[in-house]
Amino acid sequence: MGIIHSLSPDLINQIAAGEVIESTHSILKELIENSIDAGASKIEIATESAGLGRILVSDDGHGITKEDLPLAIKRYATSKIQNFHDLEHLFTFGFRGEALASIASVARLVIESGTEGNRTANRVVVEEGKIVSEEEIPFFQGTKIEIKDLFYNTPVRRKFLKTESGEEKKNRTRVQTMALGEPSISFRYVQNGKEVFFVQKEEPLERILSVYGENLRDHLLPVHTSRNGMTLRGFISHPDFYKSSRTGQFFFVNNRSVELKFSAQILKRCYGELLPSGAFPYAFLFFDLPREFVDVNVHPQKKEVRFLSEETITGILFQGITEVLRTSTPVEFLEMRRRLSMPIPYDKARSDSSFGEGGLGSGTSPYWGTQTEGSPLLGPSSIEGRSGFSLEGIGAGTNLHLLGENLSKHHLFVPKKHFGVIFETFILAEAEDGLYIIDQHTAHERIRYEEVLRDLKSKAYKSQSLLTPIRLELTKEEAEEMIAEKQRFSELGITLEPFSGGTILIREVPSYIDPGKETETILDLWERFKSKDPEEKELYDEMAKCVACRSAIKKGDQVSDPIIGELLQRLSYCENPSLCPHGRPTLIKLTRKDLETMFHRI
Repeated sequence: MGIIHSLSPDLINQIAAGEVIESTHSILKELIENSIDAGASKIEIATESAGLGRILVSDDGHGITKEDLPLAIKRYATSKIQNFHDLEHLFTFGFRGEALASIASVARLVIESGTEGNRTANRVVVEEGKIVSEEEIPFFQGTKIEIKDLFYNTPVRRKFLKTESGEEKKNRTRVQTMALGEPSISFRYVQNGKEVFFVQKEEPLERILSVYGENLRDHLLPVHTSRNGMTLRGFISHPDFYKSSRTGQFFFVNNRSVELKFSAQILKRCYGELLPSGAFPYAFLFFDLPREFVDVNVHPQKKEVRFLSEETITGILFQGITEVLRTSTPVEFLEMRRRLSMPIPYDKARSDSSFGEGGLGSGTSPYWGTQTEGSPLLGPSSIEGRSGFSLEGIGAGTNLHLLGENLSKHHLFVPKKHFGVIFETFILAEAEDGLYIIDQHTAHERIRYEEVLRDLKSKAYKSQSLLTPIRLELTKEEAEEMIAEKQRFSELGITLEPFSGGTILIREVPSYIDPGKETETILDLWERFKSKDPEEKELYDEMAKCVACRSAIKKGDQVSDPIIGELLQRLSYCENPSLCPHGRPTLIKLTRKDLETMFHRI
């Protein structure tokens, strides 16, 4: 007797369910997509026990007729396609007709639906994939689908799910992501009887802000580019506003949320050194492409799509982002640049001879002489025809007293003079032991990191009460999570207070956070809180890294001689002048012997 046999229809459906239904958020995705395809203008979602107890999705779409209701739960029964040509020109999210059949095989299912022109709606109850009852009910326009006891007949599947709170978080994320893609539809989401998400019909930018908070409003740059009938539109964040993870990056193809395997590389390449290490920009980007250019039938859950020409898509993405960043950079000087331009103690008697012709001691000096409006120090620095800018008369700024009584330069880096900046990034400086090439951004990061860490450990900073509190606009869930950690923020000199909904007020901030950088620094720190649970030592370290990233001079910032001198002097007093807080090098040394070897002098 042979050993090969046909599987039963019930088992086939349960296997299919394993491909389509990853978790409760997968069910939400399938049902919401059906509502969108039905032309809904309003979608309401409710879950209990993270959806394992109950899921309800209702809409005001065109509904399902009485005749079609029994077919809706049959596998591969669909109104979306009839032939292969339809498959290549899809205008809908769902099309294969296996979602409801798969769900019905692992849960108890109730479908209620009404269509225009009828006096009553209809209701079917499904158990183990089979209709057990049908009846007419009072009329309403649209469809309601209720799912109970998910995986009741496949208990092994339940064991692989995360905790209830973890599943609830994934459900919220799923609803929010789908709401981003459909700003013309109103979404309401209720968890365990409590409304956690609600957005009205609105414009794309307003939908982004409704989902991810008003904090983004002044930091988003519009993207819009077209090529060969294809369009890329949406928003990316300014280089001064970013996250410590990729959770703020969303990509949509014809309004379908997808994972693009090349997106992270393209974004990194476009932003380059405009972002510090470990920073990720926000991205809300939508591709509007001809239907025949995209194959959405390559993944069971339709997470990924295949393009007729991936090179074309990557080219549009790169072009759209770089065009925007080119017009929005370099980053303007903010408060940290003001601090670095503070007057530095010097010996005036030595200044005329120390700084050479046109040095800082001359009456025409924009620094030591008559001050002009604005910030005269922040001008371009040229190395043509100069003999070097001596550092002998430059002090180390106003913060070095915090190092204590044992003030001393680090023996690894003791510069004498510098020769300006090349490639808008690298400072050339001479010391007794060789020529140094210093990255102005990573060097400033190291300085700020050690200053802030020292302040935190010694409690040398002061918390400043704000006359007008700063508002953080978050989701209700995020606001509740952040307030639960208010004690950890308090240890850093930050006082938070719940206001209403997803709004949090910042009442006090520490003096080590640069004015104007409070919102992004605190949000950045919050992202780091969520990724790990630092002890006090690590808490201070993470805070210092946040401030250093936000306040450091960036690549492309035009820095003049006295500020360069100040930066080098401060760097020479750092405990570890050779590495930034993230482990990147701040300087490279070429010894006299290295140079002589290069030119075959030895």
